[in-house]
Amino acid sequence: MADAPELATDAAAVERRIISVLFADLVGFTTLSEQLDPEDVATVQDAYFATARETIQRYGGAVEKFIGDAVMAVFGAPRAREDDAERAVRAGLALIGALEQIEARVGLAPRTLGLRVGVNSGEVVLTTSGMDAGRVTGDTVNTAARLQTAAEPGTVLIGPVTSLAVAETVDTEEVPPLDLKGKAEPVRARRALGARPQPSREAALGDLQAPTLGRDAELARLREVLAQVTQERTASRIVIVAPPGVGKTRLLAELGAHADAEVLRARVRAQATGPHEPVAQLLGGVELDRLATAMEAAGVSEARRTVVAEEVRRLLEPSGTSTAVATDLSIEREARFDAWITALDAVAAGPSVWLVEDVHWAGGDLLAFLDHAGGAPTRHGRLVLATARPSLLESAPEWVADGRMDLAPLDWTDAGSLVRALVGDALPQALVAAVVERSDGTPLFIEELLRTWVGIGTLVRDAGRWRLTVQPDAIPLPPTVQAIYAAQLDDLPPDARRVARRGAVAGRRVPVDALVPLEIEGRGGLDALHRRAFVAGPI
Repeated sequence: MADAPELATDAAAVERRIISVLFADLVGFTTLSEQLDPEDVATVQDAYFATARETIQRYGGAVEKFIGDAVMAVFGAPRAREDDAERAVRAGLALIGALEQIEARVGLAPRTLGLRVGVNSGEVVLTTSGMDAGRVTGDTVNTAARLQTAAEPGTVLIGPVTSLAVAETVDTEEVPPLDLKGKAEPVRARRALGARPQPSREAALGDLQAPTLGRDAELARLREVLAQVTQERTASRIVIVAPPGVGKTRLLAELGAHADAEVLRARVRAQATGPHEPVAQLLGGVELDRLATAMEAAGVSEARRTVVAEEVRRLLEPSGTSTAVATDLSIEREARFDAWITALDAVAAGPSVWLVEDVHWAGGDLLAFLDHAGGAPTRHGRLVLATARPSLLESAPEWVADGRMDLAPLDWTDAGSLVRALVGDALPQALVAAVVERSDGTPLFIEELLRTWVGIGTLVRDAGRWRLTVQPDAIPLPPTVQAIYAAQLDDLPPDARRVARRGAVAGRRVPVDALVPLEIEGRGGLDALHRRAFVAGPI
C-alpha cells in the first residue's frame, strides 16, 4: 500500500496536509492611503479584496485571511487536488493581471499600484475543528510570506516544491538563491512567467530523458488497431486504464509521435468549464472559415456544412453548449454529436487518432460522445484512444469494459533500466534497487524522485554525465507524487478512507488481519481501495 498522508476523522482537531499557500500584497498602498480621502481608500481596498476573493475562488482556492492590504489563500484544504500548486500559481498570475482593471474601476492612473505574490507548497498542519477551523500553520506558510516580500512588484515568486509541481504547465525562470528571514539556507526560488498553452512533460524533466521502456506489447496492439481502422475505414475505441503515474500519457505520446495519421489531442480536467470542453480541444480552436473550406474539400454538402458550422460555433463560444446538451433529447444529442464528428473528420482530412486523457473526470455526456465517435461512420478511419484511472470502472458504461486495455506498472527489470536510462551509472546498484522497490515499478515515481534530487542538488550533471553529490539515507516520497495520492485519498468514500488510514499506520505491506476490526463496518472500504489500485494482492 502506498504511503498516505494522515487523514482527518470526525474527532480529529488537526491533520497534516500537502497544500499550496499564496500570499499577495499591494505595493504603494500605504503611501496612496496618505494622499486619498478615507472613503476613497476604502473603495480601493474593497475592490482589491473583492477581486482577490473572486480570483482565488475561481481557481479553487480559499481565502484564509486578509492582513492589512495583503491576502493569504490556501489551495488543497479542506480537499486536495493534484494540481493545487498549478492553481495557486495561475491565481497569482491572474491577480497581477487584474490589477490594471482594479485601477481603472476606482479611477486610479495605470501602475499606481503594484502587487507582489509568493507561492509555496509543502506540508502544513490544518486545524479541522473548533474556532480556528481552517487555519494552516507551518514553515510552508512562513516561506510563502517571505517569498512574497522578496518578489518584485508585478511578479510571482514560487518555492522549490511549487516549481517542481508546475514544471509541466507553467513557464518559469531561475532567480538567484534567496536569503529569506528565518531560513537557515538560501531558498532556490523561481519566477513564474505564465501558463503554457499545453503541458510539456519534456520541459519538466529537462535533462532527465529516457526512451519508452516495457511497453512493446501495448504499442504493438494499438498500432495494429490503428492499421485496421485505417485499412477498413472504420472507427474503434480503446480506454487505457491504470493508476496515476504508470505511463498512460507516455504511451499515448509514443503512439502519437509515430502514428501514420492525424493526431488530435484533448485532456479532461477536474476544473473544466464544461463537459464538452475536450471536444473543443480536439478541434484545436479551428476557425469557422477554415472549417468550411475543410468540409467542402471533404465533400460535405452545403446544407450539412451550415448545420455543422452552427454546432461548432456554439461549442466554441465562451458559454459553450454544456447546459443545452445536458437537457437535449437523446436524438437531438446524437445529431449534435454527429455534427462535431463531421467537423473533426474534416479537420483531420484523413485517418485520425483522438487522444483523450483523464476521462475518469468526464461526465456522462462526454463519455457518450466518445462512445458514439467510436462507432460512427468515417471516410478514412478513426481511433478514439482514451486514458482513465480505475475509479472510472465503478460507474463506467458498458463500452468502456468492452474496449478496455489495462496498463500494468513496469516489471523490476524495466524499472531498473528506466533509472539507468535517466541518470546513467550515477546511482550505485543498491540505490537503483531501492528506488525500484520503493516505486513498485511506477515510472512517474521514478522520474519525480530523480527530478526532486536534481532540484535540490543531490544529482548534478557534469560534462554530460550525472553525478550523485551525496548518499541519500532514505528515499522520500516526491512531493508531486504525494499530492497525487492526497487528492485520490480525498476522493475516497469515508469507509475506504478509514481503512487507508489504518493501513498507513501499519506500513506499506499490511496483513489483512490487521484490518479485521474494520470489518464490522463491512468490507466495502477495502474493496474500494482494491478497485482503485490503492492496494494490491489478495484481500
